[in-house]
Amino acid sequence: MMLNRSGIQYYGLLVGLLVNFAHSQQKVAQLFSLLSPSETNVTFSNVLEDTDKENIFIYKNFYKGGGVAIGDINNDGLQDIYFSGNQVGDKLYLNKGDLVFEDITEKAGILNRGGWSTHVTIVDVNNDGLKDIYVCKSLYDDRPDLRENELYLNKGNLKFEEVAKTYGLNDNNRTTQANFFDYDKDGDLDVFIINQPRNSHVLAPNNGEKRIKPEQNYRLLENKNNFFFPAKNNTGILGLGYGLSSVIADFNNNGWQDIYVANDYETPDLFFVSNQDGTYSNKIYDYIMHTSYYSMGADIGDINNDGWMDFVVVDMVAEDNFKLKSNMSGMNPAKFWQTVANGGHYQYMFNVLQLNNGVNSNGDMSFSDVAQLAGVSNTDWSWAPLLADFDNDGLLDLFVANGVRHEIQNTDALKALDHEIKEVIETHNPNKDPNFNAWQYLDVQELLQLFPSNKTKNFMYKNLDGLKFDKVVDAWGLSQETFSTGAACADLDNDGDLDLVVNNIDEVSFIYRNNTNETSNNNYLRLSFIDTNKHCSFFGTKATLYHKKGLQIAELTNARGINSSSEDILHFGLGNIKKADSIYVKWNTGKTSVLKGIKANQTLTINVNSAVDLISNKKESQSFLFEDITQSVHINYVHKENKFDDYDREVLLPHRMSTLGSGIAVADINGDELEDFYIGGPLEGIGKRVFQNSDGTFTERILKLFPDSSREDIGAEFFDADNDGDMDLYVVSGGNESEIGAENYQDRLYINDGEGNFNLFEGLPKLRASGSRVRAADYDNDGDIDLFVGGRQVPGKYPEPADSYLLKNLLNEIGRLQFINTQEAVFAKLGMVTDAVWTDYDGDNDLDLLLTGAWMPITFLENTNGNFSNSTNKVGLQDTEGWWFSITKNDIDNDGDDDYVLGNLGLNYKYKATAQEPFSIHYDDFDDNGKNDIVLSYYNYGKQYPLRGRSCSSQQIPDIKKKFESYNTFASATLSDVYGLEELNNALHYEAKTFASITLENLGNSKFNIKPLPNLAQVSNVNTSVVYDVDHDGIKDIIIAGNMFGSEIETTRNDAGFGLFLKGKGNFEFEAKNMFETGLYLPYDVKEIKLINYKGGKALIVAVNNGPMKLLQLKK
Repeated sequence: MMLNRSGIQYYGLLVGLLVNFAHSQQKVAQLFSLLSPSETNVTFSNVLEDTDKENIFIYKNFYKGGGVAIGDINNDGLQDIYFSGNQVGDKLYLNKGDLVFEDITEKAGILNRGGWSTHVTIVDVNNDGLKDIYVCKSLYDDRPDLRENELYLNKGNLKFEEVAKTYGLNDNNRTTQANFFDYDKDGDLDVFIINQPRNSHVLAPNNGEKRIKPEQNYRLLENKNNFFFPAKNNTGILGLGYGLSSVIADFNNNGWQDIYVANDYETPDLFFVSNQDGTYSNKIYDYIMHTSYYSMGADIGDINNDGWMDFVVVDMVAEDNFKLKSNMSGMNPAKFWQTVANGGHYQYMFNVLQLNNGVNSNGDMSFSDVAQLAGVSNTDWSWAPLLADFDNDGLLDLFVANGVRHEIQNTDALKALDHEIKEVIETHNPNKDPNFNAWQYLDVQELLQLFPSNKTKNFMYKNLDGLKFDKVVDAWGLSQETFSTGAACADLDNDGDLDLVVNNIDEVSFIYRNNTNETSNNNYLRLSFIDTNKHCSFFGTKATLYHKKGLQIAELTNARGINSSSEDILHFGLGNIKKADSIYVKWNTGKTSVLKGIKANQTLTINVNSAVDLISNKKESQSFLFEDITQSVHINYVHKENKFDDYDREVLLPHRMSTLGSGIAVADINGDELEDFYIGGPLEGIGKRVFQNSDGTFTERILKLFPDSSREDIGAEFFDADNDGDMDLYVVSGGNESEIGAENYQDRLYINDGEGNFNLFEGLPKLRASGSRVRAADYDNDGDIDLFVGGRQVPGKYPEPADSYLLKNLLNEIGRLQFINTQEAVFAKLGMVTDAVWTDYDGDNDLDLLLTGAWMPITFLENTNGNFSNSTNKVGLQDTEGWWFSITKNDIDNDGDDDYVLGNLGLNYKYKATAQEPFSIHYDDFDDNGKNDIVLSYYNYGKQYPLRGRSCSSQQIPDIKKKFESYNTFASATLSDVYGLEELNNALHYEAKTFASITLENLGNSKFNIKPLPNLAQVSNVNTSVVYDVDHDGIKDIIIAGNMFGSEIETTRNDAGFGLFLKGKGNFEFEAKNMFETGLYLPYDVKEIKLINYKGGKALIVAVNNGPMKLLQLKK
């Protein structure tokens, strides 16, 4: 029966491939051509059958499929292929040249004695110069003998002998991956093994605890004279999880390989960083801001050619609205936060593409997930990612093998399954016997029909510039729909480009020929490694190519993707580069080989015996532009947020509105000619004056006369309110915890006695809006300082526009200090204002206002004889609605007028916005229950849909469950289908049309030029910025900082920003410099940064929400 089904599939596929192949010849050649089995002789198909004993309901990873291993088993210069099968036997194919293969499985001695094969790798285990094959086994609870991993030792002449027990590698604990590397640097291969418990439910929540035996999880085995022993107990390889894959690489460029483990379900991923002595420390919480939730396959590579290894981990979130909503019932906030509290991590159901920011001055790494920015976050039920330069343009592209035989996360199907099981229990187990097995009464095949089965296309993304990728599935010839699992790449025909091999379920495996060499002029260089004196392992060897366009690196690693391993040759695409100026090969022994003037388009074999101990000319310690001096100058302030659940009051709020503080104000407040500052306090906390001392230290002081801790400080500004020559302090109150108009939203003005002591001024108008920023200037030219105060929100009523205030100072009119609220027609209900600057943008010698806000365009309020009017449309900025957070003004190009840096949400967030397809919000009482509802919406393939799914949406409007009785029907419904077109038209409605942070160049005559900041500046929201010539080259630079940790849990929080230095190049061109180049390291929810004069130079004050304040000294 199995053979018949396979045969039918084979001939059906063959006919289809022949038709497709003939048709493709009539078109322009695509990058890949799918070769038919008749061309390659490869007929392996991983046919699966759900049975009563073996099925997806019993085994969670039943559909994880098999893998692909590629390696040259007979040293003839051609890469051979091994496929692992689950219910079918494995296959070994010998490469005969020209992409023709021979099945040598039986005559090579591959036993196929049963068992469920998972991961496979081709690797020289015993260092005899012949590549062996290691096959991992799983499943089969009642047959531990069938779960024993197999080691096929290469005896030469295409003969193999199974010797796993002899080598101590016959593990029978359900192995899902074996990753070989030389962990102790003794010249032979050790191995990191991932074993799994039978199913995920045997793990304790989040951290696993001790419900399974250590050997049933991660194992580090040390090779001692070709026998693998468990490594010493104190290696630091600790923790339990449901591991699916790992990647091993030298992430911090210290010459020692680190281990990243991708864990399925709520157990967090693990990041074992080498301590350079054979031990490891788990740094997942220190270096990785968040992870995928269902972490599947993983791969490494330097995606932006900066010399640091990045990595990708894939998840199982769909790209299209229907599958997205029909396969996810909604995340559970209580469970999410409990996971974090119990030792888990911030985990989200998206792929992660972790950009390595390098190492800071303390030797610590940091990674930024840029998957949303890159456009690679959603690739359906994904298994195997591969980072490789498939078009030889010098940038690593991304392939993702995906597909699941039945959509076992389909919410309607799961509900139906639950109903079936409950019926059986009620009928056949009325006495509630705890040992009752409901499955003996259930028909597996009938239950499977509840779950949709839809083949999908694999994903392929072309790397455009290091941070942006373009989906090229059809354009590159990968449009076949299937269920793909393991995948590997290699140059199978030795023509200089990477071919692709994919293991499919229920279908013949794919062999894709890469046509790059025939269809483009791009060049390549391939590096192979040998040892003519003895045979040794080269895993961990890293090569760096230097050429006229920069550098490229690659590292030789073993396991890649899932279940698979690719060729052990380093492949570099070079684009139009015709030679490498130099190649530095850093061997895993620590020695280095250097080659000069290497021509492109060859496979270069490098002998380890050419290696030498290279003496570095670099200084022992790098001199950074920014130095963290916080502790040494006695700054100890830590902002601590109070506990408040914004979502309890507003279920579908996009992010918390109670975590917006705090702000900074800078001035010399005690007249000693040293700049001091004020740092705002949180609710249930108190702000502080921080005085600069003559020795460069600081002293923190609480103002006893300040009110109690019932106010939350959002913004602050020093200015001379009473014209007495010292700096007074205005503090904006805000937050979301209290009701509208509450007393604790009242702003405060403190009058300075000239020595830094302050008294509360009682004469402010009643200002009870929840505010954002205050900006001081004499807008009416009457000799005293007036104020603009931005209103941030109407508490509990997101996104209603808040009141802002123009406070006119009457000091010079009435002879005493008094402020009145004026021009309310302009400033009341102005919007959700986040920042403002006074600026004479039109050059008429009076101060206008430039504002930013959420759901607002870049807003200009023109000052005409002291009266303000909105001139946004007049200056051509009417379609700039976004989620703007900040403005900084400066004459960036030194042409005599103000230019601006404007911080937005960034392009690395789940929400996307364009003028044609805006991100939207509607706000109204849609169900007539007396409370307004938040409805966010987005576009997917040209149609507008509610952002949130049926479960979340019905928490706000319960009638949605009645209107849409199934998740499938809701998943098909557009925005107007759910809420009604007339109702939407009557609602408060805002749109965001751009989320990019920008510079706004003032061209004069009220004309402006918008230019997005570099891609690296778009990885998170920009809450704050500073313009200053940091490197003293005569060209102004930009420093930005931000993040937003309070996102709702179905949206990955904005945490990829670590502060960024944008080096000015002139003409509004800026070059992003990452942490490893500058030392700027701010892994916080940064709310404001400001420069302060310090020791004859500058320092940067950093205000953080719910974290430590920082002071960074700028290099003089």
